[in-house]
Amino acid sequence: MDAPFNEIVNIRDPENVLSTTGKNFLSMELLPGGFSYSVLDTDKFRYTYLESVEFEQPRDHEHYAQLLDLFTRSKKLLTSSYQRISLAFSSPKVTFVPADLFSYMDKNKFVDFNIYPEDDFEIKTDKLNNLSAYALYPFPRVLLQKINYLFPGCRLRHISTSLIENILYMVRYGRLNPDLVIHVQKDHFEVLVFENEELSFYNSFNYHTWDDLFYYLFFVLEQLGLQAEDLNTMVYGEVSIQGDFYKKLRLYVKSLSFGPRSDLYRYSEAFDEVPHHFYFNLLNLNACG
Repeated sequence: MDAPFNEIVNIRDPENVLSTTGKNFLSMELLPGGFSYSVLDTDKFRYTYLESVEFEQPRDHEHYAQLLDLFTRSKKLLTSSYQRISLAFSSPKVTFVPADLFSYMDKNKFVDFNIYPEDDFEIKTDKLNNLSAYALYPFPRVLLQKINYLFPGCRLRHISTSLIENILYMVRYGRLNPDLVIHVQKDHFEVLVFENEELSFYNSFNYHTWDDLFYYLFFVLEQLGLQAEDLNTMVYGEVSIQGDFYKKLRLYVKSLSFGPRSDLYRYSEAFDEVPHHFYFNLLNLNACG
């Protein structure tokens, strides 16, 4: 693929990936400096395609919107007809409000309390049914306009909505039993702490080096009075067992594993090419209300 796109992963089921008839689901994820998307065959409830690319370093949100437009028009699958189109926005800026305290009239006040968005953002809202809360987050207007133009009727969700709702579901139905979940992204990571099958803590942090990440992680554990070596810890995100992050984390955590895929869906055999803890939010976006 020509610049400014660098293909990272391209998984396709050769049998029916291109046979979209308007019934399939398209899921997309806006990443820091990149873009991923997948196709769910609704007849078999099976994922048949996934592609992830890096963009040349976007100068700003307007430049990112231009790159997204160029990339979308170059892909037949992205310009096809779908029954449902969903998009997850990856950003560390999000505020959660309990459902019984939330008011749409006051959403800007909730966000201003700890995020301070710029003027060229629009505040979006997700309802998290499993958490009984609302997620509020600033979405760049120039990107929002481009997405609405390219994908009319697209459902927007914050990446934390997919992460929290789907992990909570698997915890409550006995699929997972973690004390600590770490979800690692390119420039920020999320920390989730569970107690008695309930989410007791969530936060996200920007980082530049692994030392930054571990500083914030152990700061959180210290504030919560937890010892890393005592926690059943699970990792999601595009990090490998051979990578520095996993090797260093093993020094502090006795019970450590990569998270599994959701069993709500089936996956083409082509998906065996990537570890099961990769692209968790993208592949579970359809389960968000």
